[in-house]
Amino acid sequence: MTIRNLDVLFRPQRVLWLGEPLNDGQRIVLEKVRASGVTMSEALEVADFVLPLVPSSERTLGVILQERHANAATVERLGELGCRALVWPLHEPPSRAVLEAARAYTLRILGPRSVGLSHSSGFDASILPQKTASGSQALIVQSQTVAAAAVDWAAGRRIGFSWVAVTGGESDIDVADLLDYAALDDSTRSVAVEVGLIRGARKFMSAARACARAKPTVILQTRLADRAAAGADPVRSAAFARAGLVEVPSLPGLFDALAALQRLPALSQPRVLVVANGAALCALTVDAVIRNGLLIVEWADALQRQVTARLPTARFRPGAVDIGDPSVEDGVAVLQLLLAAAAADVLIYVRSPVAGHPHEPVARSLAKANLGPRLLTVWLGLESALPSRRLSAEAGQSTFTSPDAAARAVRYRWEYTRNRELLTQTPPRIRPSKLDPAKVTQRLLEYLGAGTDTRPDAALELLRAYGIDSQSRIKPGSLILQLSLERHPELGMHLGLRVEGRGIANAMAYGFVPLDALLADRLLASAGLEAGPTLDRRDVDAAKAALIALSQIAMNQPHVEGVSLRLVVHEGRARAAADARLLLTPGPAPERERLALAPYPAALSQRVRLRDRKEHELRPVRPEDEPSVIELLQSLDSETVRLRFFAHIRHFSHAMAARMTQIDYDRELALVAHAVDAPEALRAIGTLIADPDGAAAEFALLVRQDCGRLGLGRALLGALIEHARRRGIGRVWGIVLAENTAMLELARAMGFHRFLDPDDATCRRVELVLGAAQTPVSEPGLPAFVP
Repeated sequence: MTIRNLDVLFRPQRVLWLGEPLNDGQRIVLEKVRASGVTMSEALEVADFVLPLVPSSERTLGVILQERHANAATVERLGELGCRALVWPLHEPPSRAVLEAARAYTLRILGPRSVGLSHSSGFDASILPQKTASGSQALIVQSQTVAAAAVDWAAGRRIGFSWVAVTGGESDIDVADLLDYAALDDSTRSVAVEVGLIRGARKFMSAARACARAKPTVILQTRLADRAAAGADPVRSAAFARAGLVEVPSLPGLFDALAALQRLPALSQPRVLVVANGAALCALTVDAVIRNGLLIVEWADALQRQVTARLPTARFRPGAVDIGDPSVEDGVAVLQLLLAAAAADVLIYVRSPVAGHPHEPVARSLAKANLGPRLLTVWLGLESALPSRRLSAEAGQSTFTSPDAAARAVRYRWEYTRNRELLTQTPPRIRPSKLDPAKVTQRLLEYLGAGTDTRPDAALELLRAYGIDSQSRIKPGSLILQLSLERHPELGMHLGLRVEGRGIANAMAYGFVPLDALLADRLLASAGLEAGPTLDRRDVDAAKAALIALSQIAMNQPHVEGVSLRLVVHEGRARAAADARLLLTPGPAPERERLALAPYPAALSQRVRLRDRKEHELRPVRPEDEPSVIELLQSLDSETVRLRFFAHIRHFSHAMAARMTQIDYDRELALVAHAVDAPEALRAIGTLIADPDGAAAEFALLVRQDCGRLGLGRALLGALIEHARRRGIGRVWGIVLAENTAMLELARAMGFHRFLDPDDATCRRVELVLGAAQTPVSEPGLPAFVP
C-alpha cells in the first residue's frame, strides 16, 4: 500500500500527453487540462519526446491517449524524464511489463478505464460533465457513470469537492490508496466512496479503518450482474461496518450522504424536531425520522408557550409543529426561536407549495437569515420547488427533495459518530487458551492424507479441540444456531450466523475475525439474539464463546476452508449437533488473502531479564489492555507526561487510551512491558506507526518513572527496530524534546542520528536508516545533521 506520488496525480506542475486525441472524451480532457493553467507538452513519438528532462522537484503527470504508446518502453522513458504519475483512460489494462517499468520509478498509474480526476486547486483532467466546485469532501469511485451522476447532483446542490478520482480498472492506484491519501489530506474533511470490486481485502480494510477513524466516510457498494446476485452483498456490508464506514444502500442514498457530510454538524445525539406547513406533512416527516432510528423531541411547556406567543395558530404533536401558512417574517422567526432553544440537534423544515404563497420568498428569507447548519429544508414539489432548492443550496443550507431523504441524511451523519463509539469500546479480557494449534494442524493434515477430511467426526474433533463439545440428541426447548465459517471471494474468512426458534427473526448475520467478546455480542444481536425475558444470559454467553472459538479456528488453522454446524444451546451450554461438516484444503491461501484483518501477532511476544533481575514480558497490546494502559498513564508524574506527550495532561480519556490499544496490527505495533508475575501492572509501552507506504515508521516510548535505568526502554526500542527491519521498513524516526537527554542518549546509543526539527526549535528528530551504515540524508526542508 502506498500513497507515494499521488500528489503528482492531483496537483501536477506539468502535463505530458502522448498521442493526438481520438474522440470527444479525450479532447475534453485536454481542454480541461489547458484551462487548469499547468504547463503542457506533447510527445508524439517514443524515440523523440518533445518534453525535456525536467527537475525531479517538478511534478509531472502523463496522459496516454493512443494504444501505440501503451507499452513498457514509453513508460520507462516517462520515468527517465521525471514523470511520476500517469492517467490511463484506455480500455485495455497495462501489461505486466508496463507495470514493472512504472514500479522502477514509483510512477503511479490511474486506470485503465479511468475518466480521470479533478482537484480543488483547479486542476482537472477528467471527462466528467460538470466542473467540480471547491469543497472539503473527497469522492472516490470506480464507476465513471456513478462519478458523473454524483458530480452533476453536487453541482445542482452547490456542494464542492476537495478532489474527485475515478479509479476504473485499478491496475495500480486503487480505492485503498485513495482512502489513505484522503485520511492524510488536510483539505479533505469527509469522504464518499463507491466500490464495485475489492482488490486486496487486507489493504482495503486497513485503509478504510484508518480513514474512518480520522474522517466521516460513507460507502456505496455496486455489484456486477455477471459476478453475483443483485443487491448489496451482506458480507461486504459486515466488513464495511467493522471498518467503521457508513454504508448507503443506493445512489440517492449516496447523494443524501454527500449533503450530510458536507453540511451537517457532528451529531452526538440524533434529536430531531419537525416544522411543517400541514398536519399530514408533520406526520409523514415524524414517521421518516422514527423509521431511520432517530429521536423525536418532546415539547417543553415553556417552548410551546414561546411558539404560541409568536404564532397562535400553531398546532403541536410529539416531535413536530404545524405552523400552517404564516407570514414569511413569522415563519422565519419561529424557526429562529426553535433553533435558539437548542431543544433539538437538527430541525427539519418541510414546506408544501400553497396557492398565492410560493416557496421562493420563504427560501430567500431563510437564506438571508443564515440560521446555521442545524436547519434542513425540504421544498416539496418539482417545478415550483427547484428555484427554492437552488436558493437554499447557494446559501449553504442542506436541502432535500423529501422528508425521507432529509431523515436519511441525518442518520448517516449520526451513524458515523455512533460507529466510532462502538468500535472504541473496551472488550473484557479473554482467558488465554492452553490449546496448541500446531497439534491440531497436524491432526487435520492426517485427515487430509487419509482422504477423510469431510467426515463429521473430523469436524467434531476440531470443534472439541477448540472447546465446543458435541451431542447427538437435541433437547426440547433448545436454541439452535446455524453457524458457518467460510471464505468470501474478496474478503476471506468470515462467520455466518442464523438463529432458529424462540420466536427470533430468521435473519442472517455476518462477522469477521478476529472476534472479541464485544464483537461477538454485536454479531449475536444483529441476528436477533439478545438476553431478555425469553432468553437466559447464560445461553447468550455460551453462544458467544462458540463464536470466539470459531474465530480462533479461522485465525490459526489455515487449512480450514469451511466449517458448518448447528449449535445447540440449552441451560447455559452450547454443543455442536452431530451433523457438523468440515472442508479442508492441502494448499491454503496466504494469510493476507485469508484474513481481511490482521490477527493478534502473538509471535512477537518475548521475555527479557532486566537490570533489576526480574523477568519481563514484552508483548503486543490488546484492546482489553485499556484499563491497564490508563492506570499506567495516570501513575506518571507531570514531568514524564510532558516529555512524552509534549504537554501537561491531567486526565487520560477513554478515547485516548482506545487509540493506543485498538490498533491495526498491519500498520502499527504497540508493545507493552510488564513483570511476568504482574501481567496487569504495565511498566512501559512502545509504539511504531508505519506510513501508508511502509517506507518509514515513527516510534515513541513511555517508561514509568520508577522503572528508569533498568534497560526497559532499550529493550522496547530494540524490539520495535527488529520488527521494522523484518517488515522491510527503511527508516525509523521519532520526535524528542531537546531537553529529554535520556531519550536522546538512548537513541544515540542505538545508532540513531539527530536533526533539528524545522517545525519546532525545542525538538529534535532522531532517525535510523535500517540496513545502512551511513548517516541518513536529511529530508527536504530539514536542517543539517546535528552531531
